[in-house]
Amino acid sequence: MKPATKERLFWWVAVPALVAVLATLAVLQYRGSAQVSALTKAQMQSSLQSSLGLFRQDFSRELGAVCLEIRSGAAGPEGLRPADFSQAVKHWQQTAAHPALVAQVYIWSNSNNATLFRLDTSRDQLEETSWPAGFDRLKERLQEMDSPPSRPTTSFMPRSFMPRRHNGHMHGQGQNRPGGRPPDAFLPWFVDQGIPALVSPVRTHNPGDPANPPLATWIIVQLNQNVVEKEVFPELTHKYFRTAGLDYHVAVLGGVSGQDRVLYSSDSRFSENINLIPDAALDLFGPLFHRTPTANQGTDQISIPVRPRPGAQDDRRSPGPDRFVRFEPLQYMPEDPIWEIVVKHPRGSVEAAVSTLHQRNLLLSFGVLALLAATMTLVLVATQRARRLAALQMNFVAGVSHELRTPLAVISSAAENIAHGLIADPKQLARYSASILKQTRQLTQLVEQVLLFASTQQKQGDYPLRAVDIAEVIDAALENTSSMITASGIAVERNVEAGLPPVAADFAALAQCLQNLITNAIKYGGDGRWMGIRAASVREDGVIRGVDVTVRDKGIGISSEEIKHIFEPFYRSPSVAGSSLHGTGLGLPLARTVIEAMRGRLTVESEPGKGSAFTIHLTLASTAHLVGEQTAESLSGETAGNFS
Repeated sequence: MKPATKERLFWWVAVPALVAVLATLAVLQYRGSAQVSALTKAQMQSSLQSSLGLFRQDFSRELGAVCLEIRSGAAGPEGLRPADFSQAVKHWQQTAAHPALVAQVYIWSNSNNATLFRLDTSRDQLEETSWPAGFDRLKERLQEMDSPPSRPTTSFMPRSFMPRRHNGHMHGQGQNRPGGRPPDAFLPWFVDQGIPALVSPVRTHNPGDPANPPLATWIIVQLNQNVVEKEVFPELTHKYFRTAGLDYHVAVLGGVSGQDRVLYSSDSRFSENINLIPDAALDLFGPLFHRTPTANQGTDQISIPVRPRPGAQDDRRSPGPDRFVRFEPLQYMPEDPIWEIVVKHPRGSVEAAVSTLHQRNLLLSFGVLALLAATMTLVLVATQRARRLAALQMNFVAGVSHELRTPLAVISSAAENIAHGLIADPKQLARYSASILKQTRQLTQLVEQVLLFASTQQKQGDYPLRAVDIAEVIDAALENTSSMITASGIAVERNVEAGLPPVAADFAALAQCLQNLITNAIKYGGDGRWMGIRAASVREDGVIRGVDVTVRDKGIGISSEEIKHIFEPFYRSPSVAGSSLHGTGLGLPLARTVIEAMRGRLTVESEPGKGSAFTIHLTLASTAHLVGEQTAESLSGETAGNFS
């Protein structure tokens, strides 16, 4: 199979296959990123709901510890004794994380003219007090709940948790629980979220009159709202919403649907836009996730271990199965305050955060694919260039071999004739000697050309720039190629603008470059048999900025596809590579390298069948860094090499 056919087959098969692989990877990356985003969203929402539940659970534990201690001190076998009651509160304060959570503890019963008593822990006594401000509706509700069942009620509290009076006795759920545990332990604690306060009934006995039934007594625990808002809520927020890299805006609201008042907010900006739809919300009391409660569902049942006081003998305080506290919101009207925790992601929503993450992952994924595509493209291009360079090097070796073979054949033939005594005529001997000398110089120039190319590939040439007369350089180049011009029969047209300023260049190197261009014009001039050399100034706004030297021919020309390769090492046009015009493909690359080392440029214009024009653009000596003055006389004896 021909190399050209192999190359076309490679590009038509390998490239589409690689594009298909990249497209498949892109589709898989997109689908995988979408799946990861969906899983991330579900995980974040699940984690958020779990954090909300733990927040509520820990808050209930904090309140439940208070309730257990207070109830244990109020439910002794001898009834409610102020000393035991006070000791229970003190014991809780000694072991609680927030001892200031309880502001006041009150006792109320319909007996004793419905007098309200406040617990004085400093004297271990109950002292009569008036109802505090804001307790009016609670008082009415307690009186209503303590009334006979025949009395109509408008309670919004679930009836399954209301204390019931049967035959003059107070009952609660779990009254007949096994194990002899008192029914009071299973009575719920009602939460008045407007005060805020915890309320629960207990049974008290009348030891002086055993015939009388137990009396219903209510414990009212008023919470310190400042402690709840400034200590408990911030602590729980930091615990559950600022871990594992998550960071949410959290607020606890109290009011109708949480719009009346912000009890706590982790960020002031969030509290200003609290009416925005949150990512998740949960009532701190009552049914979870706004489910309609039933007789056996919807209460918050938190299991809390009992911490017995030292020396306590009551089996209700001793270690055993965990006792729990049930909290139920006490609402008077539907518009009564509701404590609700709401959470929102700082980016606006969980969906927005996941969308941003999804976009970032897509950018990274497609960035990696783009890098992979670029790498594959570079590999393909490098492979093709390597193959092309290998082909050019093989052509170079073939060209150099041919260039070496001809002089060596001439030298070998002449030397054999002289050695065998076949040449006796002194004139003929002199002619043979001149031929050997000419071929030796040609070999020397070829070797120097290859060595110069090798040196320019390793390091940029460093030429000392001096003020050079361009007319003298042109004359030197024409003189060195005069024999080739005469042998080819080409007419040379020399046109040098008068009064050209000196240019910054190295005389010998510039002459060599011109000689190379002249040699190429002779080689590829075709049947035109004409070559022109022109030197002219380059003006900008009437001021000379540089000098251009152009070598033009009327030969075979160069196509637009080939013209971009002629300055590549070893490259020879396919139209001349197989002809009798021999070369190494190093002349133009070396000429361009040398010209650029002298801070100039080498450009070309060509049209197939009409010839080519190579132009050397040089800078003036006054604008370049010169290392001294050097004239043509100092180099008149030097012979410029041939780059062809």
